[in-house]
Amino acid sequence: MLASITALALNACASERSNIVVGDAVCVSPVPLRRTPLPVATPAQRAGLLAAGFSAEAVHIADVIGAAAPLLASVDSTGRNSASAFNSSASVHVAISVERAILEVQGTMASLFCQGARIAELQDDLNQRNADINNRFAMAGIAIGAGAAVVTGGMSFFTNATIPTVAGMVAGGAGGALSVWQLGVDATGRLRLQQNMLEEFWRAPEHATLFPMRVWRYLNTRERAGEQTPREMMIASWRRDGLIPDQDATPEPPAIILDRTAMDSDDLEKLKLLLEPLEARIGLMSRDLGRLLEEFLERSEAAALSRPTAPPRRRPAA
Repeated sequence: MLASITALALNACASERSNIVVGDAVCVSPVPLRRTPLPVATPAQRAGLLAAGFSAEAVHIADVIGAAAPLLASVDSTGRNSASAFNSSASVHVAISVERAILEVQGTMASLFCQGARIAELQDDLNQRNADINNRFAMAGIAIGAGAAVVTGGMSFFTNATIPTVAGMVAGGAGGALSVWQLGVDATGRLRLQQNMLEEFWRAPEHATLFPMRVWRYLNTRERAGEQTPREMMIASWRRDGLIPDQDATPEPPAIILDRTAMDSDDLEKLKLLLEPLEARIGLMSRDLGRLLEEFLERSEAAALSRPTAPPRRRPAA
């Protein structure tokens, strides 16, 4: 009887150990390749922008989005009273470049958020399954304990003390085995995403297909000579936090980024911790773009206020 109860309890626990699959999700569409690459600022253009009063941060982000030349052209002409007169065509080019970059930032953050939501969905499913498994094990333990009590109590009326003692030992052994088995049972799931943005982020191709060109250039451009790029700083922070192995960079991404066939809740938590700082870092690009736009507007307003006003036209005498 005790053996039958133990077998039923173990079978009930084993029935909950299954693999969960989160369906395919299209979180990002491939980015079409630009027919002409974004222009790179020359040292002379950088020096000219700094001399015009733009901050180093504004000059850097203008270079990242390919707007350094039109930005310089917008303040390069000299109007009357030696005041800076904005070139309207160049100014429109700068404004459109900033707006385009903001749209790319928003789109990239939405794609990363989408992938993070799929990870969270699978993690919630696994946590629920693990809770169900733990409940099954708890009920199995209660069933084994109750069965042992019935067997030992019943046998004590008809036999010597040996059989109840043996039954108690068997029940204790079964309960211990159940506890040990529970430690090794954890629900796993498969994360199926049609695109893997973390893999492309790690491999760092010259032309990204999942990151827009201005965002990709921002992630792979040093703000100052000798500094790490935002991408390099991000990978270094992953290593410091123990999310990826602490070893030299290799072309092949770590297993946590590539292997998504049998992920448990801890694996998914690591993936979330990889994605969230990346999303935040890309969001900071909007702050830099805002600074560039603010400095650009300040000079535009100053130029407008410094223009001499035309005298009012006199009406011809009747």
